[in-house]
Amino acid sequence: MRNELITLKTKRDFSAALKKLMITQPLTTITVRQLLALTDKSRPTFYYHFADLEALIKWTVQDEVLSILEQTPTYANWDDDIYRLLQYFDANQSLGHAFYASLDLVQLNQVFREPLTQIVMKYITAVIADNQLRVRQADQDFIARLFTGGFVGILFDWLADDQQEAPEIIREKLRRTQNDIIVYALKNASY
Repeated sequence: MRNELITLKTKRDFSAALKKLMITQPLTTITVRQLLALTDKSRPTFYYHFADLEALIKWTVQDEVLSILEQTPTYANWDDDIYRLLQYFDANQSLGHAFYASLDLVQLNQVFREPLTQIVMKYITAVIADNQLRVRQADQDFIARLFTGGFVGILFDWLADDQQEAPEIIREKLRRTQNDIIVYALKNASY
């Protein structure tokens, strides 16, 4: 357990250094040497934890996004969670752009979609319990994938469009169009 905590702290140190550098310079000019200077860690330590800067970016986003999305495990606040995620990317635009530019479809699933689907499943479980529904696992999985896929598509379109809309506008659009969709879909799937 102690080694896991040390590893996590080391990764977060590199992550914090990367974010600090990205405030003042573009990612393309950031070097591992700069990260080492800010963290007082060795080159082998960096490469033990990350293959390259892209791997650090992906890990940073995954670590921080999951901590944002795991704050509220109830369906009633799903839009708050998504709003916090949008605010995160709005506050870390350089990181968001680098993250977006560095992913292919397989990596997208590993870094973002799969963990987000698991979190959406928590929402679904709460809705089923609150409404005393009986829904087959296959239907729950499909609904979670559908919702997650839609949101990930909206998020990535937003990142690709240089985040032109404010997070508040996207939140309201999602609330208007998605509000109660999961509840409705689960009630229709209930047997």
